[in-house]
Amino acid sequence: MDRQHSSRYRVVNTVRRHKWISRVEIAEKTGLSRSAITGLTHELMRQGLIIESEDGDPTNTRGRPRVKISLNPTAGYVVGVKLSLHQLSCAITNFCGDVVHSLILPFNGSQPPDYAADIVETAVRRCLGDAKIPINQVLGLCVGIPGYISHAEGICYWSPVFDQPNVNFQSLISSRFDFKCFIENDANLIALSLHWFGKGKELETFAVVTVEHGIGMGLITNNRLYRGANGIGPEFGHSKIVFEGRPCRCGQNGCVEAYVSDYAILREIDPYFSLESYNTNPQSFHPMIEQATKRALDGDKELQKVFNEAGQWLGRAMGNLIAIMNPPTIFLTGEGMRSGVMLADPAREAVLNYQLAGNQFDTEIIINPTSDDIWAQGAAALVLEHLYTTLSG
Repeated sequence: MDRQHSSRYRVVNTVRRHKWISRVEIAEKTGLSRSAITGLTHELMRQGLIIESEDGDPTNTRGRPRVKISLNPTAGYVVGVKLSLHQLSCAITNFCGDVVHSLILPFNGSQPPDYAADIVETAVRRCLGDAKIPINQVLGLCVGIPGYISHAEGICYWSPVFDQPNVNFQSLISSRFDFKCFIENDANLIALSLHWFGKGKELETFAVVTVEHGIGMGLITNNRLYRGANGIGPEFGHSKIVFEGRPCRCGQNGCVEAYVSDYAILREIDPYFSLESYNTNPQSFHPMIEQATKRALDGDKELQKVFNEAGQWLGRAMGNLIAIMNPPTIFLTGEGMRSGVMLADPAREAVLNYQLAGNQFDTEIIINPTSDDIWAQGAAALVLEHLYTTLSG
């Protein structure tokens, strides 16, 4: 069903966005009649999806306190898993998207898909057990994966976390659980998280650029997550900024991530760095980038120069993005932003330097601190949106 034709979707989504809201306000914001809202909220309460409470506003001296409605946090739970090149993160959120429990397990890139699915299953069952949440209360699972991901098909066409292309990972994890399972590009999950719960909540259009082992991008346009004609989001990290430039782990040359990612920085500071070794065992390199970042932040001028140069490359790439998409806001996030202004300030400067002379609209570039809650809430948003679209009426 088209979600725009679902009255229940509009009601539930409005309640989600405003937390506590009256029926009168829901009618005003959805355009539905008050009688329709009364009937719909009664049914949603019967299903246990929403709860109500008296306003209790001391300034409301006229008549009874207005009854307000909120989502029921215990209506169900969503599990989110993020696969990265040095760890697996698992988190459980309630029906409102609040993280109630999480754990981290060791993980490495270039793994057989079956093995990766086994680790996901272990993490999910352990996390649910630790949180004492019965598995029959789980509404769904979403796994965030870096790479070329088709959410619609459930296929990972390429990712550094697997040792082979064209992996139907959704099928692999679905066979291990009785609830709905999804996969999505990890940067898309962050975009959804910011749009549902974070600084992008009031923005209709924005971009998220993730800086980590690779470079990713999620794009919200007109309040919807952008996916291309084939259901695959933009691969900003593999757009080219130098033709026949530095080698990228994707096998091509001159990609943005070959100049900006964690491994790009390590390649510049370590004369013995091997991209082949990195691709084989990326987990072993993670402490190195953390140490290099700390030394740079502590005042190592040579290392600061490397981070500044990476920031300039990032700014040039974002300048191209702005010239094409003209987003009002770009969020910079991901573990790579541990470097803070060392990367962000040169990026902002480069964006200004490469901005078209006729462009009178500045794009705001915001550092958004990364955390496990961000992608976990993005996973919750994806599963809950699927759930909302199944609400008929």
